[in-house]
Amino acid sequence: MELRILRYFLAVASEENISRAARLLHITQPTLSRQLHDLETELGVQLFERGSRHITLTPQGLLFRRRAREIIELSDKARQELICGCDDIKGTVAIGAGELQSVLRLGTYMKEFRDLHPQVSFELITATADQIRAQLDQGLLDLGLMIEPLPGQNYEMIRFLDTENYAAVMPASHPLAARICIRPEDLRQVPLILPSRPEVEKNIISWMQGTYEDSQKVLTTNLSFNGIQMVKAGLGVFVGVPVSMSTELPESLELRALQPSLASFSDIVWKPDLPLNRAAEAFIRFLKEKGDL
Repeated sequence: MELRILRYFLAVASEENISRAARLLHITQPTLSRQLHDLETELGVQLFERGSRHITLTPQGLLFRRRAREIIELSDKARQELICGCDDIKGTVAIGAGELQSVLRLGTYMKEFRDLHPQVSFELITATADQIRAQLDQGLLDLGLMIEPLPGQNYEMIRFLDTENYAAVMPASHPLAARICIRPEDLRQVPLILPSRPEVEKNIISWMQGTYEDSQKVLTTNLSFNGIQMVKAGLGVFVGVPVSMSTELPESLELRALQPSLASFSDIVWKPDLPLNRAAEAFIRFLKEKGDL
């Protein structure tokens, strides 16, 4: 299976029309149709549902599109890394990051690094820890920024000294909104919205010191923004690392710190057994040399 054919497939999947895709690819429509037919024959599955005006992907086609994109991204990344294998440090560093306060510090380091190496660019992908881990393992990301505890131990890491502080978010009309801070006993029998990452949820339940019951958990979410939206909907109180700690919450919501405080470090991580491009390696060295990490 050639990369050229994968690009043909992705173009047709995007355009949902063979004629338009053929024009974009600068090939004839019969040639493109024949290439798609040969691809389906090679794979032994039907990738497209063909209509009179549009064609759409079958379930097998949707799965193949995801894998084709990953293959093309890896191919383009490898080509760029080989091109940039010269003396000057250049290229793109792909970083996956959760919704964390330490993203601001990461951005500061990116700026300082680019001042030294202006031919380096960054790609920042916002994702959950599980998504970041999967893309690191596949080589689609160079680095990840994740909150501790880390999922798995197969990573090198640099710890940021900044901590991610947990808090509780509740409706302004909630009785807990009258408190200065939230203690474990305050949350007894309160419906809770928690992060879906098992390691993080375990930290919160441990902080609650025996006041937590399984029936209290009404929702888990992999994005704190969505958790806060559920608070607005009246589903419960969110406990986690809320994105909105650094921004204004709507008047309908209140944020309260936890007492005793609960905080976690965030880490820059990467796979030691996968080769990195020179730009990513240089950025890691730069981070290691920072005195405030």
